[in-house]
Amino acid sequence: MSHREPVYRDQRGRHPWWVESVDNITTETDDSRLKKANMHSIIHGLVFESERIQEQMEASRGYVAKGIKENIPGRTLPDLALHYAAATYMHTTVGSLGDPYIHMMPGIEEISGKWKLHPPQSFDLPVWETTPEEASKVVEKAGIQLGAAMVGFTTIDPRWLLDMAASISSEVDEMTSEGGKTLIPEKMKYVICVMGVVPPNLVDRNWTELGAAGDRAGFEAAFMASTRMLRFIKGLGYQAFDLQPVAPVIPYAISAGLGELGRMNRMVNPIFGGNVKLGAVLTDLPLALDKPVDFGLQEFCKRCKKCADSCPGNALSKVDEPTWEPFNQWQDAGKRVYFEDNEACMQAQRSKDVYCSTCMAVCPWSKQDKTVLHELAHITAAKVPSLANLMVKMDDLFGYGRITDGKSIRGWWEMDLPTRGVDSYQGRKKAVLRRLFR
Repeated sequence: MSHREPVYRDQRGRHPWWVESVDNITTETDDSRLKKANMHSIIHGLVFESERIQEQMEASRGYVAKGIKENIPGRTLPDLALHYAAATYMHTTVGSLGDPYIHMMPGIEEISGKWKLHPPQSFDLPVWETTPEEASKVVEKAGIQLGAAMVGFTTIDPRWLLDMAASISSEVDEMTSEGGKTLIPEKMKYVICVMGVVPPNLVDRNWTELGAAGDRAGFEAAFMASTRMLRFIKGLGYQAFDLQPVAPVIPYAISAGLGELGRMNRMVNPIFGGNVKLGAVLTDLPLALDKPVDFGLQEFCKRCKKCADSCPGNALSKVDEPTWEPFNQWQDAGKRVYFEDNEACMQAQRSKDVYCSTCMAVCPWSKQDKTVLHELAHITAAKVPSLANLMVKMDDLFGYGRITDGKSIRGWWEMDLPTRGVDSYQGRKKAVLRRLFR
């Protein structure tokens, strides 16, 4: 292999204008003084072989317990719970109160269980107690910090449980499995819904591997946020359980005010549109609830049909009105919606071996509101949904939809994108416009 001179990038735009690129690091060095320490011996001695390790761990537990007991700012029980929830995917020793060190990440069952998790009971202290209003405020703040774009609260509804998987019982105090069915205690009636956002500039390139990467990134965001939320709630001393094994998340997210059900038979959020993925946690922590929302989507979807027209598998309904009759035996009756051909959807995805979010990406509500025009469009759609046809024509005129030409698809790699491809303040910047239309 031939020797090559290093190639340096142009760093303009990476830092502010007043940061200068130089040939050498600004820390002074002297090779003649170089002497490398034996880091393995240092780490092993400090972490594993210190004679004072047990004494230090006992002192640290006392320090943590004191913060909880005396409600010291930054060291209260919610602070501790957030600390360990934020460390869900780390395997460090410092900040684990003496938990065994492991070299590999644990499995999801361990993460969701007791791995590096210290609820108040482990300090012989009571669970966190506050008002439902304060509890919801704290949980929402924690959820945003732990990766959720939005958090909503509702209650368990027996109508939406999977009959084969779960039922509510007054005879158990903890989640129990009996005869292959999960029994949910009556006190575990609160549902925390979290929302992850799909990077819009990726899923605009749907029906490609880039588009599939965006779809997966959204699911991962929701999964990680809900897993961390589960650990946060346990850290407060309450029970927490992933809702998805026992119930579909969409109806709970809608009940919790995160959006409305659209023509694509998925939830559409008023800020991020259809570019969202959902997770939920069931708990016995008393919470103040959120009400459902109405931003005119039902009337809008009657006229729009852009998701159905764009579906690669021709799986979405194009009828003018929602119906009560399910499309097939795999769908629940009892709701008036636009039932999709879910079998056609899956077959289309399998034919390319890619995940598809085309319907979510092309939805007019999914556009990043980089201009006042986008915000005005959303407000108009919410307040005058009968103008949906005009909105769709404008959407098409400006070229919003699935990106199909090779040059534009490849152009993603040249874009200047926010972290993880999502502007988390989307739709929240133009409060003045919102007030004008109230």
